[in-house]
Amino acid sequence: MDITTRNFYRLLRAGAFDTQEQIEPISAWKWKRIYQLSLLHGVSALMYDGLTKCSDQFFLQLPDGLRDEWEKTTLKTEACNKQADEQLRALFHLFKQQQLRPVLLKGEAQAVNYRQPLHRFPTGIDIFFPFETQGKKADKWAQDHAKSVVGKDRHVLAYEWNGCDVKHYHRMQQLTNKVLNHALQNIIEKDFRETPPTYIYNSGEQIETISYNLSLLLLILRITVRMLNDGMLLNEIVDMGVFLRKVGDKVDFVLLQEWIDKLALGRVAQLLGALLVGLFEFTPDEIPFMSTDRQVNITRFMQELFQLQQSERDEWFFQQGNGIFVHTANKSAMFWQMQHSLRYFRYYPSESFTNLFAAFAHSLSHIEE
Repeated sequence: MDITTRNFYRLLRAGAFDTQEQIEPISAWKWKRIYQLSLLHGVSALMYDGLTKCSDQFFLQLPDGLRDEWEKTTLKTEACNKQADEQLRALFHLFKQQQLRPVLLKGEAQAVNYRQPLHRFPTGIDIFFPFETQGKKADKWAQDHAKSVVGKDRHVLAYEWNGCDVKHYHRMQQLTNKVLNHALQNIIEKDFRETPPTYIYNSGEQIETISYNLSLLLLILRITVRMLNDGMLLNEIVDMGVFLRKVGDKVDFVLLQEWIDKLALGRVAQLLGALLVGLFEFTPDEIPFMSTDRQVNITRFMQELFQLQQSERDEWFFQQGNGIFVHTANKSAMFWQMQHSLRYFRYYPSESFTNLFAAFAHSLSHIEE
């Protein structure tokens, strides 16, 4: 691990996990590179907290203007999250008035675990409706009152409401492998049916969210799906680490391990545990789903985290030319997707193949009939 990478992770650990870190001297160019990487991975505000914590260290000498730019980014993050919090409370109040049962998912639900909730990267408002008729009613309301309403698929409706991105989910998470997806939906339905409601509080407003067990499972799955399609983002791995440090003691890890086995997630869970240990200095006993007798080499993953580019996945859809032949819009992006899927195949083989096939099917859907 080079000096730039070491300083990057030290600032991130200091900001996200409130650890004591020692910064090494680096050039102005490398400091700018660290800032750019923080933006790429959605952790810039958290790393600004790290800068603040380490501000009295002699070797933390940022180039002119960079600290101000970093501060402006942090203030924008805070403003976006404040707006999302306000609209979240308003939306839940509105849906409850309509006798609906909205359940908060993903980012807004994870933010409460952070020391500085407003510094978690803003990802919009994600709402799950456990009952089909209620979900359709909520979708109808969005179609009548919101802007930029788009049905991403039959289980997700996205829209803009008062400047915030909102998604309605009729399924919390999906897998492309039909057998695994069926098992996942059974797990979700059983947990939702048998577990008492879990609540968080947003400025005094009681907001229902999912159980701690299901939250951790979905965190693992969300990171896995992104890994197969686009590569990992550090903000999601930080989500998992913050979750384990803050509320990990409330998770039934015997039940979680049972779910991991049913969904064939053992290798992925081992990889994520190894990343938490290698990047954020967790101890194995903090990650009960990680087996200490199985070792994972994370060197390649650490390198790829700093080589991550915005996915070109949507650019390689198939197009039909003037003749009868079909070609791709971006051949390099198509081969990148294939190579990327094959690279992670051994970690989740049962989902990797169907995921790539689903991507091809999505691409073929762009062909004009």
